Amino acid sequence: MSYKSFPNPVRVLARQSQETIISTAWDAAEFLRRWPGTRGRAYRVAVQHCLDALDGIRPAKAAYRSFTAAAREAGILA
Repeated sequence: MSYKSFPNPVRVLARQSQETIISTAWDAAEFLRRWPGTRGRAYRVAVQHCLDALDGIRPAKAAYRSFTAAAREAGILA
């Protein structure tokens, strides 16, 4: 299985101000399971886009953009 690399790594703040680097759609999907921020619309779109990227339905770049938007909305983008 391909992990669908993001164009650039995304740095996010996990619990207790711990920084995590997300570099693939797989990493993002796993991080979204333990999401520390609010689970609004951007979060739901990011989940769907990451899963679609892993299935080969959507490019990893779309998952990257959605994940970054969700992290920005939740205030956890480092």
